[in-house]
Amino acid sequence: MKRPRATLIMVLAVAVALAACTFQAGANGPNKMSYVVVPHPDDEIQAWSLIENSTGNYKVFIVLNRGEQTFYCGSPGYDEGTGEIPPDPWPQGKWTPSCESARTNSFFGFMEAMARTDSALPASFTYAGVKGPFDSLGTEVCRFDDGDCVSDLTVEVWTSHIAAVVWFNLGDGDVTADEVKWAITTVRDNRTALGINDTLRNHNLIGAGYWNGAYPGCSDYAHADHGAMHEALWNTDFDVGYQAAPTCKHDPNVTRIEEVTYDHFHDAFEISGNTRVGWHPVHYGWLLSGDPGYWPGDYESQDIEFHRIQHFWIRFR
Repeated sequence: MKRPRATLIMVLAVAVALAACTFQAGANGPNKMSYVVVPHPDDEIQAWSLIENSTGNYKVFIVLNRGEQTFYCGSPGYDEGTGEIPPDPWPQGKWTPSCESARTNSFFGFMEAMARTDSALPASFTYAGVKGPFDSLGTEVCRFDDGDCVSDLTVEVWTSHIAAVVWFNLGDGDVTADEVKWAITTVRDNRTALGINDTLRNHNLIGAGYWNGAYPGCSDYAHADHGAMHEALWNTDFDVGYQAAPTCKHDPNVTRIEEVTYDHFHDAFEISGNTRVGWHPVHYGWLLSGDPGYWPGDYESQDIEFHRIQHFWIRFR
């Protein structure tokens, strides 16, 4: 039976509309690559102003270590009844596999929660397994716990259609600038082996780790792992676009100021009385005890490490 002409026209119109929607969806997807270096799982928010709402950027989060040396893996600061999520699994001490897993799970819990209000982040990541070992490129790659060097040249990878996580094991508290260089270079040069889209052009390299050990008027935070990341990004041109890292507003090298939107910062740090509502204290609250028992967010200044108004130095534009 022949279709009536009007019906054929309608079918063609629907097909064209569907094709247009498909093309538009593809056009609105990521078209460039951002590398985001995270010293420890919970630092990612420190460069959030360059991450949020970046739907055009495929983001590769390069996490340098597993946060396994925190005091709170031996004595979790979990406050029951406050809205905090307890560490999972309950850590059995510093440097233990349970500590590493608890830190990893907190990171993904936070990231996936923030994705609820930011379409530039995936609702979930898929575990792609262990990749490597990769060439050390002549770098001494060591994790020091409470003894000798352990060299781990593998990574764990999680992927999605708009972001990936590549997790290194460089040692909490003993990351070196050379190791940071090795990690970034390894990811940049092995995207196919890591299961990451290798067709997108490189756009930028963001250090998601605030460091300040020199300038008054800002939180004094000079963690060695953050310092190593800053040193690597400041001194080495990775040829991936501009390189940025967050610093004190009084740093004379500041050339860019960005603000996390109030809505997203509220999503991250909202507190209602004694109840943790924001996803950072909910998922990472067990990493601090005492008063207030969680890491707060600073909405208007830089009096504490996690601040909404973020100042960056920029290199290799």
